[in-house]
Amino acid sequence: MIAILEEIKQENEWRQRDFANMKFLYQTIPQDFQKLFLRMTIPYLYAHWEGFALDALKKVVNYFNQLNLQFNDVRINIFVLSLGEKFNYLKSKQSFIQKCEFSENFLANLQNDLKFDKKNISTKSNLRFNVLTELCEIFGFEQNNFDKYKSDLDKFVNIRNSIAHGENSYVLSIENFEKYVNLVNDLIFQLQTEIEIYISEKKYLKQNVTKYSNY
Repeated sequence: MIAILEEIKQENEWRQRDFANMKFLYQTIPQDFQKLFLRMTIPYLYAHWEGFALDALKKVVNYFNQLNLQFNDVRINIFVLSLGEKFNYLKSKQSFIQKCEFSENFLANLQNDLKFDKKNISTKSNLRFNVLTELCEIFGFEQNNFDKYKSDLDKFVNIRNSIAHGENSYVLSIENFEKYVNLVNDLIFQLQTEIEIYISEKKYLKQNVTKYSNY
C-alpha cells in the first residue's frame, strides 16, 4: 500500500477507538451527569471530523510535493491549488509593480515543480456540507458520494456551534449521540475511501500522463 494511504488509515483507527471509549464511558458515569456528558461529546465528535479531514488532506498535499509535479502533468484544479494565495493579488486594484510580481509568480509555477502549501487547506472551522463540497472541488473528489450526508451534517454542525457558543437549548439523548457517532464515522470512512481511490487511480493527473506510474 502507498505510504500515505497507510498513514491516513492509521489516523482513522485511533479515532475509532475513541468512539468506542466514549460509548463505554457513558455507561460508567452517574445518571445525573449523563446529559452533561452527551452535550460535551458533540464538540468532541466535531473535532474528530474536522481533525481527520484536515490531517488527511494535508497528507495529500505533502504527497503532491513529493511527486515533483509540473503544471502540464496535472488537472487544472490541482494547478490552481498550487498557486494558493498568489490569487490574492487579483482581489483589488493592483499597481503595475504588483501585476509584475503576480506574473513572475505565475510563470515560475509554469517553469518549476509545483509547490503546495498546507495552509491553503482550510475547513473554515465550520466543516459543514458547503465547505466539504468546496474541498471536493479543489481536489477533484466525487462530491455526489457525500450528498446523502448533507442534512445530517449541517444539523450536526449547527448543534456543535450552538453548544460551543454557550447555548444550552439542546437536550441530547443517547440515541442522538449514537446517531452523530455513526455520522462522523461514516463521513470519515467516506472521505478515506475517496482519497484511497483518488491516490490509487492518480486522479490528480491529466489522463494522458503516465510518468508517475511508479508511485
